[in-house]
Amino acid sequence: MASLSPETPDWLARTLALPGTSRTVEVAGCPIHYLEWGTRGAPGLLFVPASAGHAHWYDHVAPLFADQFHVVAIDLSGCGDSGRREVYTTELIAAEIFGVCTDAGLLDAAVPPVIVGHSAGAQYAMRAAIAHDDALLGVITIDGLRYARLEKDHAVKVLDGERAPPRPPRIYADRDEALARFRLMPQPLAPIEADAVIAHIARHSFRAVEGGWAVKYDSAQGATIGLALELVDALKDLRCRSAAVFSEHTHLADETAAEVIGAASGGRTVVFTIPGTTHYPMIDSPFAFVAAVKGVVLSWIAEYRTRG
Repeated sequence: MASLSPETPDWLARTLALPGTSRTVEVAGCPIHYLEWGTRGAPGLLFVPASAGHAHWYDHVAPLFADQFHVVAIDLSGCGDSGRREVYTTELIAAEIFGVCTDAGLLDAAVPPVIVGHSAGAQYAMRAAIAHDDALLGVITIDGLRYARLEKDHAVKVLDGERAPPRPPRIYADRDEALARFRLMPQPLAPIEADAVIAHIARHSFRAVEGGWAVKYDSAQGATIGLALELVDALKDLRCRSAAVFSEHTHLADETAAEVIGAASGGRTVVFTIPGTTHYPMIDSPFAFVAAVKGVVLSWIAEYRTRG
């Protein structure tokens, strides 16, 4: 673990002192890296980061789940410390998620696992759940399930229009320059006071390349992201449980979210907003994020153990 500044909050220093165990499994010819915390055999939680994100986005919150869960965070292909592919598809990403579920033993526990996807990772989590819903307890989307083309959603033009070809990553002269240029994208719609968490994420976001340092993310992977409005309609047919959690300051939902998603799912999907949060609740409000996810999943586990 990199040295922390004296201003690092005590809780953050404690969680970062409990790093996940690093593992790799090959899926369809590509090495897929993941981190795990907690005890194998406990109910499983698998976190799927946003596109361009990576498993270390959860280093500071995963230990807060590990008292009750076996926690896994995945680097999808083209992200973090996983390998790259010549072609990325949503089907391959779903296979990567379940390849990690299998390798980490999440499917062997007495209680089926829950997949939690953030932003574009919510799309990936949903597609994996659609393909394997009989093996899951549930799926939770964190500020990532689109249900309409909202005017305030800046991504609609990008995702609806013709995509520009992926560009080679910018190369920074040294690591310090790379870290100084790190930004959350898209930019949050409200200020975030979490410099230490963001700095930690940044430290795991770059790699040494010829001539300097570049982001680990392969931008070609972004072609797998769409508006994915059809995923809302798929909720009603899921055999596993589902929840759609939104941030208060989000670009992809408004006050109609609960009504629209509730109607589309036949009332089967839990929908709520975490107050005060931006598109990055695990960063700006980690305790609220942990409490929200734990509350949903523990209620599902209690129901599963009593009703199956």
